[in-house]
Amino acid sequence: MRNWELPQTGSRYRSLVVATASGTGDRPVSVAEAKEHLRIVDFTDDDTYIGGLVDAATSWCEDYCDRTFADKQYTVAFDDFPSLRIELPRPPVRLNATATSATVTISYVDSAGTTQTLTWSQSGTQQFRVDRDHVPALAYPLYLEDWPNVRLDDKAVQITYLAGYGGAANVPKPAVHAIKMLVGHWYANRESVLVGSISKELEFAVSALLSPLRWKQYA
Repeated sequence: MRNWELPQTGSRYRSLVVATASGTGDRPVSVAEAKEHLRIVDFTDDDTYIGGLVDAATSWCEDYCDRTFADKQYTVAFDDFPSLRIELPRPPVRLNATATSATVTISYVDSAGTTQTLTWSQSGTQQFRVDRDHVPALAYPLYLEDWPNVRLDDKAVQITYLAGYGGAANVPKPAVHAIKMLVGHWYANRESVLVGSISKELEFAVSALLSPLRWKQYA
């Protein structure tokens, strides 16, 4: 797992797990849209296979950009609060979300060994601050406050949040097109090795679409 480091922020985490995986309804590209791109609208035998290609292409683009295109819930764990400002990996923290779903929770083990919970919600309890405009989003204490004392232990601090764009309509169009291009390439070429200019041209085109979305270039 990649460790991220930015000045004056806490970025080194022990683990990042998907607490709630994406469903088929969270796909940035639907099977129907992928089939339109492939020009096989009336052919249904490969629908399941194409759905798998969409999921694989989405995952590849997310890894490349360090972003979340298919909405999912993450839990990132630390052994202690790493610094005043803590980065939340795989941005964005859910945009265009309802008040109930735009929630970030911090679970930690205090110095007495008791598990405590802090909550931030878009419209409600805010026991710490979340800057969703920063890329990646930052969690940090309220004004003139600090993080509580923690019992130093494996994964003593765990932050859970929903990431993504809140629906396919909000996913950046370059990412959507890159996913379609990968699906088209993998559908037509089902072997692991392809030698020639076509593969290089695809690699360049996908990279050109996705490179502006790679948040690390702003670090």
